[in-house]
Formats: sequence, structure tokens, C-alpha cells
Amino acid sequence: MYRKRILNGSRVRKIQGSFSWIDNRFITGGFLRDLSAVEILLYFFLVSVSDRNGISFYHDDKICSLLKIGLTSLGEARDGLISKSLLAYEHPIYQVLSLPPEPIIPLTREEILEQQRQMTAQHMKQIREKLNEQGTQPGQTA
Repeated sequence: MYRKRILNGSRVRKIQGSFSWIDNRFITGGFLRDLSAVEILLYFFLVSVSDRNGISFYHDDKICSLLKIGLTSLGEARDGLISKSLLAYEHPIYQVLSLPPEPIIPLTREEILEQQRQMTAQHMKQIREKLNEQGTQPGQTA
């Protein structure tokens, strides 16, 4: 086991002025594992520029310039962080949220489509049952 020690005593970090932090659970709790590289970059950036409530007001073009990413990549990363319940956004306000109890894995496109198919099938079944109760067959008028 390694013993912690200061490697460069003349360059020990000190809190001066503003301060930001990342919850250790972000890494140990599995949140980092499910993020894309751009989502990680955006999350770390927003954590570093936000106030004590997680709020920041950086405009999209400035974020893109600083992070060297395109506007589309920013939008996709932002949407990914929102879908994982790590970020709230209402133009131009970003809020880094406290971590949920466990990482949230959004549904895939295929899973969403399957849920929609199942809901449609259920609705069609309910419509057929209602028509049968009324004595009307599909394709007939009452």
C-alpha cells in the first residue's frame, strides 16, 4: 500500500477565492462510467465554473470555444447529462445537480420504440374491447 506524501512542497494547492468540488461518488458510485468523453468534459467544466448552488451562466458559444467542441456536440452532451439527472438547463442557466442515489441509465432508442409499440398495442386492445362492448365490430359503423 502506498503512503500519501507531498511530492512538491512549494506547489501545494490552496483554496483562494472561489472554490468548486466534485462529489467523490461521481467516480466511486459509477456515474463517470456511463458518460461520453464530451459529457465528462462539459460536466467538469460546469462544476468548475458554477457557484455554490451549481449555477453558471456561460453562453453556448463561449463554452464551445473554451472546450474546443462544436455546438452540436455541446447540445448532445448537455442532453445526455440532463437525461442522466446530473444537470438542469434553462437557457442560459446551467445547474449542476446533486448526484442521484444511483446512476440513471437512459433508455435506448430501441427501448423507447418498444415501449411505444406496447402502449399502442394496449390502446388498440382497449379500443377493440370498447367496441365489442357496444356491439360494434371494427370496420362497421354503429
